[in-house]
Amino acid sequence: MVSKKGWIKIIEAFMALTFLLGFLIVVVGNHNASERNSEGIERNIADVLYGIETNSTLRNLILVAPLPYYSNESGFPSVLKNYLNSNSLPGYTCSLGICSVNYSCLLDKGVESDVYSSEILIFSNLTYYSPRKLKMSCY
Repeated sequence: MVSKKGWIKIIEAFMALTFLLGFLIVVVGNHNASERNSEGIERNIADVLYGIETNSTLRNLILVAPLPYYSNESGFPSVLKNYLNSNSLPGYTCSLGICSVNYSCLLDKGVESDVYSSEILIFSNLTYYSPRKLKMSCY
């Protein structure tokens, strides 16, 4: 009769290796999904800011706004709010801030999740020069 201890050791080693590889696949897969998600929201923020920058109506609203001015304040232009809400990714809350170029433009204090933000500078239109910083934050 052949000893079964050797076969049991081989099966135990195979099972341990299978569990280890399964764990690594799950961890690496979750990390890659998180990276893709952050790249998507960063791309979306850049697209929204570029859309505001290139749309003359939205650009003019930025240039004539009082400083600093945030999208959560009353009186913020509804056209800008609607553009922001319709072009933001679902599941994220996004805000805009219009500030002077030298101002740090802080948005949404006390957020407990990941915050993605980006900013652009808008200087003028064809007739009016008024440098502004437009910052968008999503969480």
